[in-house]
Amino acid sequence: MKFKYLREQAGLTQTELAQRINIPRINYNKYELETVSPTIKTLIQIADYYGVSLDYLCEHETQNKLELGYLDEQSKTLIKLIQELNDKNKTQAIAYVSGLVAGQE
Repeated sequence: MKFKYLREQAGLTQTELAQRINIPRINYNKYELETVSPTIKTLIQIADYYGVSLDYLCEHETQNKLELGYLDEQSKTLIKLIQELNDKNKTQAIAYVSGLVAGQE
């Protein structure tokens, strides 16, 4: 499972994450070590906290599905806006964003 990866990407300690999702740190530690499996309720809490699907969290392979992992709020907003564009504007947005990426230092 991607517990440790997501936690580290978010810059959290095990204690901080456990407090944020209201579970004992020792339980969370066992989930990361994969010595104990979390309940579905806990899996949902963790997935919701990071804004990822259960498939992504549990490393379940799916076909034709884009999984982006942990995203900050700006990235989520950008993706939502892009989804609202028509095909012509999506093409323009790709060209524009590609130019921004290429121009980064």
